[in-house]
Amino acid sequence: MSIAVRLWLSLVATFVLVLGLGVAVRVDEEQRLLLETTLRDRRFFAHALHAALSHERPSRDPVAEAEAMLRRSEVAEAHIVARLVSPAREGFPTPLLPGIAADLVRGEIAVGVHEDEILTYIPLDVGEDVVAVELAEPQAVPHLVQRIGFLSLALQSLALATVAALVTFLLVRAQVGRPLARLASLARRIGRGELSARETLEGAHEVAELGREMNAMAHELEATRKALDESEIERTQALEQLRHADRLRTVGQLASQLAHELGTPLNVVSGHARLIEQDAGVSSEVKESARTVLEQAAKMTKSIRGVLDFSRRKSDRRVVDLVELAESAQATLSPLARKARAQVIVERRGTVAHVEASAQQILQVLTNLLVNAFQAMKDGGVVRVSISERDASPPPGTNAAPGRFIVIAVADQGSGIADEDKPRLFEAFFTRKAEGEGTGLGLAVVDGIVRDHRGWVSVESTLGKGTTFEVFLPARRDKDAKR
Repeated sequence: MSIAVRLWLSLVATFVLVLGLGVAVRVDEEQRLLLETTLRDRRFFAHALHAALSHERPSRDPVAEAEAMLRRSEVAEAHIVARLVSPAREGFPTPLLPGIAADLVRGEIAVGVHEDEILTYIPLDVGEDVVAVELAEPQAVPHLVQRIGFLSLALQSLALATVAALVTFLLVRAQVGRPLARLASLARRIGRGELSARETLEGAHEVAELGREMNAMAHELEATRKALDESEIERTQALEQLRHADRLRTVGQLASQLAHELGTPLNVVSGHARLIEQDAGVSSEVKESARTVLEQAAKMTKSIRGVLDFSRRKSDRRVVDLVELAESAQATLSPLARKARAQVIVERRGTVAHVEASAQQILQVLTNLLVNAFQAMKDGGVVRVSISERDASPPPGTNAAPGRFIVIAVADQGSGIADEDKPRLFEAFFTRKAEGEGTGLGLAVVDGIVRDHRGWVSVESTLGKGTTFEVFLPARRDKDAKR
């Protein structure tokens, strides 16, 4: 049996009990009032009869007149038993009502209740003797009132209990039954894993409070599951990064071996090519071939140096001004920018641009991003380097906490990046450039350096309109720190 039904039955039983007690008290009171009214009526009737029996006539015999009146058929057939009584006179029965002899001696009318009868005594004027007319009427008042009262009790209790049952059923159903059913449904949905399920119960009662607590519980469970999902994603990404780091460690070892194996031969090749180029006795074609050998050897040396730099990123860090580094990169790359018909504009947005970082590595980040921007703009254009400060939350898998960051944005007007290439942008050796234009290490080096500085890189690109790389680095509030 549900709690709503039990509560309803309890209320109905309480209503019936209260109504029954109320009607019983009312019946007793009505019985008392009706008896008092009946006795007053009988006393009034007795005074009228006493006056009729006491009128003066010459041959007056009150006892004879009373006996003649009592023998009349109307009196004999009535439900009232009438007779002559006397407390002490011989030949007359004694009164049924105890203790009224004194009243009769004084010639006073007496009315009372004895057992189940209403007794009325009308004294007669017979001299010194006391003779009275006794009227014995069966007392139907208690039985009548009880019968009417209990019938009224039954009818009223039934009617009120029916109304009370209907009202309480509707109230209990609305205030308890339906809300509890909704909360039970909410519990089942949460049990099935629907942690976004909610139930809104209006009011300040306990059921509504229970509903709010269940909503809060579902919210906490949903937040916990989301945190677990994010933790699982971060764990998966961390494992992938560990595997990637292991690959990079292997690349670093190979790069060191290649540096030792290829460094000396490349120096020898470069030295001989330079001697041939400087020899006045060789032809111009030979000198041109020697210059080509020198250029290709320089590219090979640069690629090997890039691999070595990628495998070791440790350096001393200090507080640096990113605007100064951006302007330094702008000045250093100005010849390459002119060759690519590109214009570099450095913008500072705000007043704070200090981070704790390796100046050489951040300069390398800016250089790699600017060179990529130049190469993306085949017909030239404007590259904007803006330095700003903002609040940000790092993406999953980043070793950083939400807070204030300095953002370096490098925006070009190039051809853009295809959507299918964006997930692989920071992979080592991944490139879409033509052969001889890049090694695929530039953005991998950028990503690695930025991560070492507890930051991250985001990319926004539209084909045919350009690309914007944003580098997020933790802000340094100490403006007076040594740079």
